[in-house]
Amino acid sequence: MDYAKAMNSLLLACVILGLYAACTAGFTFIRNRSVQPLPTTPAWRFPRATLLLAVTVALPTTLQFFFPAILSAFRRDYARFLSGDWWRLITPLFVQDGGIAGAIFNVVSLLLVGGIAEQVWGGKRMIGIFFVGGIVGEAVAFAWQPIGAGNSVGNFSLAASVAVACLAPHAARITRMTALLALSADVVLVLLKDIHGAAAVTGITLALVTEGYRYPRSTGSGSQSR
Repeated sequence: MDYAKAMNSLLLACVILGLYAACTAGFTFIRNRSVQPLPTTPAWRFPRATLLLAVTVALPTTLQFFFPAILSAFRRDYARFLSGDWWRLITPLFVQDGGIAGAIFNVVSLLLVGGIAEQVWGGKRMIGIFFVGGIVGEAVAFAWQPIGAGNSVGNFSLAASVAVACLAPHAARITRMTALLALSADVVLVLLKDIHGAAAVTGITLALVTEGYRYPRSTGSGSQSR
């Protein structure tokens, strides 16, 4: 058995599970919340911040396939970072190293998880969680994966923050279970020293300290466990 291939398959499975379990939990959480929303909180916001962020990522991502030098100049490269390319701590979030399929996956995932996170946290907090988690993931990646690129670490920071919000006491039982499944995948990624796990830990931390977490606790009987 090819150990490296098996490990890559496990990492991919955990990435998909962690991302989409969080999205599923978030979707059910928002749907149940919309039954009796707070008077000052709309049941659904048009995800303007998510669309803006996705376009900002998609533009250089698209250009890199026509001008390969963009990927070389923007991607994470620890040796070049130490040589003075300080921007490589941030710019890897705007290009992709997984080819066309990986780029589509990452941008579509951003639209999905970002749209849900924007409903939970609001646009400004959503963008903050994306970039703080993404930058922390890139910093950890200097030790775990010195060369690479992709906005998936930012996606994971958002997904983990959504999963934490879905653990609110008045969330439906199935929502909490799905959120725990997502967070369990994040733990596995950390143990395997995958950078998505590091970004997820950041998202969890931000979700626990942000003021936005007051909303799930204040819903009262708006959502019932089942």
